[in-house]
Amino acid sequence: MTDKTVTHEYADVVESLVAKRYRARAVGRVRSDGMWEGWIEFVDLEDDERLRTDIETMQPNERAFRYWAAGVGPAYLEGAFRRASSRAADGSARLDPSLSPLRQRAVLDPFEVDAMGEGLLAAQLRALDLDRIRDIALAYELVPPNMAAFATRAELIVEILATVSRARREPAEL
Repeated sequence: MTDKTVTHEYADVVESLVAKRYRARAVGRVRSDGMWEGWIEFVDLEDDERLRTDIETMQPNERAFRYWAAGVGPAYLEGAFRRASSRAADGSARLDPSLSPLRQRAVLDPFEVDAMGEGLLAAQLRALDLDRIRDIALAYELVPPNMAAFATRAELIVEILATVSRARREPAEL
């Protein structure tokens, strides 16, 4: 692990069932393998108590982490708050972000390749086998894991291209 971390603060305040008010933020850091992991942290506005989720995302670089964090909306934050609250309440052993497992690394960053020119991503994906395409889809969270497990090579390519294209056309809203 390196010491580099970034945060993305959310404007909305989350309120607990006992009327405690929390400010939410996404926290991300670069791992020793160069991937970025991120989680959501909730800070009590009165006593600075902190609740934290387990790892919520793995991204290939800081830019991708910031993009993910900017796309998190109120509904996602509500679910993350429930996860963080139950994590704090259960007292059981939990995955600490510093101990997160290494994931399979994708052979290419679809967002970087797409930025190099239209059609290049499709050509590079067509040159890869099913396992490498599945690794990309899962590493960048472009398709749900259950779809990646059963989709054909062609279906995964179509989904990756569509998701990357949507991300290019529709910038994340804060």
